[in-house]
Amino acid sequence: MSRTAALPPRRRALLAGAAALLGGLAPLRGPQAAERLEPDEEALFLPGTARPTPDGRLEIDIHAWVYERERRWGLNAVFARYLGLDLKNLSPAARLRFNQRTALFHAESEEGKVFELDFDGAAGRLTTPPSGADGRVDMRAVIDMPQASPASEWQRFHAVTGPGELLHRFRGQSLIVPAQGLSVISDIDDTIKRTQVRDRRAMLLNTFARRFEPTPGMAAFYRSLARVPDTRFHYLSASPIQLYPALADFVRDADFPAGSMHLRESTTWRTLIPGDQDSRTHKLRVIERLLADFPARRFMLVGDSGESDPEIYAQVARTHPSRIAHIAIRDVTGEDARAERYAAAFDGIDAALWQVFPGDRAPSPGEQFAR
Repeated sequence: MSRTAALPPRRRALLAGAAALLGGLAPLRGPQAAERLEPDEEALFLPGTARPTPDGRLEIDIHAWVYERERRWGLNAVFARYLGLDLKNLSPAARLRFNQRTALFHAESEEGKVFELDFDGAAGRLTTPPSGADGRVDMRAVIDMPQASPASEWQRFHAVTGPGELLHRFRGQSLIVPAQGLSVISDIDDTIKRTQVRDRRAMLLNTFARRFEPTPGMAAFYRSLARVPDTRFHYLSASPIQLYPALADFVRDADFPAGSMHLRESTTWRTLIPGDQDSRTHKLRVIERLLADFPARRFMLVGDSGESDPEIYAQVARTHPSRIAHIAIRDVTGEDARAERYAAAFDGIDAALWQVFPGDRAPSPGEQFAR
């Protein structure tokens, strides 16, 4: 006799009913199957880095965010009221600026999406891993060295999202970084762009409503550094990835040298302003990765005193004392190099390795920046 037959009639009936019910249900699904991008989905590429390999190939970092645009103008109105803005009374240019900078904060991240990549000047095509729940695609690929000018600083590529369909608006590029030379890791907010991070309302207005203003002298200072052969720039910020288009336009329009850009993950309105520990963790992770990827290069670290840049950079200098060429901190808090904060942060670090410069001008270029 089966164990089921030995059960009381009422129990057997319940089991039979459950079996019939479960038999009519679809089987439980495993992980989401990868899918190609739909026509209303997009891929935004951050400029990463690339490095020549010993066997004459090129190793490239790809960083993308896959999303679908949403139009939630009611949220824009609420956010504008929070900032004390009347969208109806803004000039057309100001209203357009506000809408453009907030647009990607309405987007929905798309999970499980894949696409193929074609690399300019190189044969072959690569398929990305599926995007994560946050819409991010992060991969490292090795390709044959492209048939391009040896002096080129960029490897460009584009997404292929359907059979034979090249969507050139989904273009990306990676900065080719030589094995040796100087890498300038630069903060953005209040270092090269006036943001006023320490005043929350002013920061939000400067981010979403006002024209971006470069800080005095910094673009010319960076251009002077860029004249040294094999110098590369890496812009590091806790700003979310949704602000990348506006920040890229700013770097270009303010005449800063182009460089890789390392922003925080895509975020929501609720997590728009990161906690100090979140910002610190993000910056340290990026710096450590750059140091590991380019072990023979020296690094200059440029930031400001508005948040934790001095403490972060001092920690890096202690961990990698032979790798740091110089640390430059823009003063936005009214403290000079003799302040107690700097004495604590840079305790035990050679005073010639770091400087605090006034907020109304850039540091003077010298040989120490290009050693």
